[in-house]
Parts: sequence; C-alpha cells; structure tokens
Amino acid sequence: MATVRPTHLTAMGNVHEPAVVQLSSQAAAKWELGVSLILDSWDVLTEAVNNLWGGEDSSDKRDWLAGAIVEMFAGRPETDEYDVEETLLQVMEDEFSACLEDDSSWVVARRVIVLRKEVVDGNFSTVERLHARFLAKPKDPPASSMFKEVVDGTGSPSSEESEGDEEMGDAPSAAPPEPTIDEEGFILVQKRGSRRR
Repeated sequence: MATVRPTHLTAMGNVHEPAVVQLSSQAAAKWELGVSLILDSWDVLTEAVNNLWGGEDSSDKRDWLAGAIVEMFAGRPETDEYDVEETLLQVMEDEFSACLEDDSSWVVARRVIVLRKEVVDGNFSTVERLHARFLAKPKDPPASSMFKEVVDGTGSPSSEESEGDEEMGDAPSAAPPEPTIDEEGFILVQKRGSRRR
C-alpha cells in the first residue's frame, strides 16, 4: 500500500505542494515491472526494437524509456497522460527515428496512468495479468541470430537468412551467360527468351 502525503494549503487556500506518493518497496517493484510490461506490449515499440530502428542497443533504449517514465512520477507527482504521451512520442522520434501518426502512444500513456492509480491503491492485478501474458508469449529470436555466416564458392563470407529462402530453391546465377560468337568473330545478340533456363 502506498503512503500519500496530503497537499498543504496556504493562508489564501492555494495549493503550494503537490501530493507526494511514497510507494512501498513491493508497490515500487510492481510499478516498475508494470511500466516495462506495458512498453513491451506496445506493438510499435516492439517492432522498432526487433528491427533495430534504434541501433544495436534498441532493447536498452526501451528499458531506459521504462525507467524514465517511472522517474517522471517520482520527480513530478502531477505527471499525467499528456506528459507520458509527449515523452513516448519524443523518444520514438529521437531514439528510433519513428514519427508516430496513430493514437497508440495515447493508449499506452492512458494505460500507464491507470496502472499508476491501481498500484498506488495496492491493486496489482493488472501487473500480474501483464506479467502472465509476457511469460506465456513465445520468445522471438534476437535479430542477430536470424542470420548465419555462409562461405560462398569464392571463399568469402556472406550472410544469408537461416531459414527464409530454402523452400524457393536456388536462384539462377547472377553471372551473364557466355556470349555466342559467329564464324566471323561477331557477338550474336540473343533474344531474352533464349537466356532463360
């Protein structure tokens, strides 16, 4: 359960200090886990991380974003969904070069705010549900393991997808066929249809 320190009113009745929510260690851990799980379930961010839009450290950037959102509430208790959405959009643009035009960042921001209220009230059911869903989903192989090094006929390494093109068979060689030379030494022009195998 969280401890809430009430705001103090001045003599004029104005609020001069926002309510500070002090989370128990269990609630703080659930809050951090919940924010990470919400970001992990955000399709746009997951695609950006899986495709390394933010570079080799894309996954670290997602983790950093989760920590930054958690810290927003520690530094500014009045943080709302607009603040969270602005942060999400900014990070997606700055770190992943993605300018979002859908409302998914707003949906994620709302989920974060709802989660915060639940955790402050001692309700961890959403975190538990998100965690169970995370544990149940199949793990995607990291992008770097989707490729294997293959040595071609020249002895130089090349990268190929590990399982992607095997059903398609071998493609025709990229080298042009030997030209046909007539008895006078001229190269004969071939029709396109005769080159196909």
